[in-house]
Amino acid sequence: MRRRVLAVAAAGIGMLLLSACGVPGPPQERSVGTPVDAITCVDDFEVYEGADPGPASGVMPDDFAPVAVIRCEPNATRELDGGVVWSGMLLERFEGDLGPFLGAIAAPSDPQWPGPCTANMVLAPDLWVEGVDGRFVRLSYPSTGCSQPKVEVVAAPLAALRVVDEEFTPRAVIKSPEAEVAGCATRASVGPVLATEVDFGQTGEEASAQPESADGQIALIPEELPTLPSAADVQGLRVCFYAAQPGVAVETDGALFMDDRRIDPPDVATALAAVASAAPVAGCTETASRFAVVQPLPATAASFTVEFDGCRRVIDPAFRALAAPPALLALLDSAP
Repeated sequence: MRRRVLAVAAAGIGMLLLSACGVPGPPQERSVGTPVDAITCVDDFEVYEGADPGPASGVMPDDFAPVAVIRCEPNATRELDGGVVWSGMLLERFEGDLGPFLGAIAAPSDPQWPGPCTANMVLAPDLWVEGVDGRFVRLSYPSTGCSQPKVEVVAAPLAALRVVDEEFTPRAVIKSPEAEVAGCATRASVGPVLATEVDFGQTGEEASAQPESADGQIALIPEELPTLPSAADVQGLRVCFYAAQPGVAVETDGALFMDDRRIDPPDVATALAAVASAAPVAGCTETASRFAVVQPLPATAASFTVEFDGCRRVIDPAFRALAAPPALLALLDSAP
């Protein structure tokens, strides 16, 4: 069974988790699951962002007669459509001798660990048991002393069962043969904008925020950022076009590769000059549904991103938000 770990990066959150796991005491009592008429497969990351978590999990009721185990894997991958790799939800049905599995998943949790715990949260696949009456119970995992699901405890007995049926629901393309041939990423997002309100001056250096100084002011130190290459050093521009898909957020999963083209001299100099002369822009929060990632060739220089709708920005190699000149949009988006 695949194990996925969500790292909590914020120091404040990490300290909160450490203190919460440091309380001594007995393991939290596991509730009894309630039979329901249908399985609801949920994505842990979507739940983390506020989606419906589905029915509460618990141990199997004593009077429940199980005939199969169902596993929901929200981040499974499958190669479909002639080499296109999709991510999506995989629903697997296991049958066989359920005894070892049921014994493992019903095992008591460990005593609460009184010391510090890591700030990682293990995201375990949803496991359900189907009853002879056609109803389902969402199962909870036994937990460690730090309240993490003990995925490894049920991995072996689950693997010993037979997969008798599976259903894969594609969600997003994650690997496209056409993109690979073009030298483009299959999916891309508009790069982060770091500097719409920071004065960069004429040095091309970022004013990086550091801890407060003794006088209470934020200390700023210069940090070298990528710059546009000279047109004389560029043999061409690889332009990879991306478009949003219905139901797929550009900010999280990115837009999908649609097409590519090559820009050769002297248009290279025209494009780079347009980016270099673009004015800073701020205050726009629209998400572009169509944009291009432009890679100078040879691919040793940093790329930049151009939005064709939304805010119509250029995100330059230093991640600054600039107003895309109309001439640049026309040049990149014209037919080869």
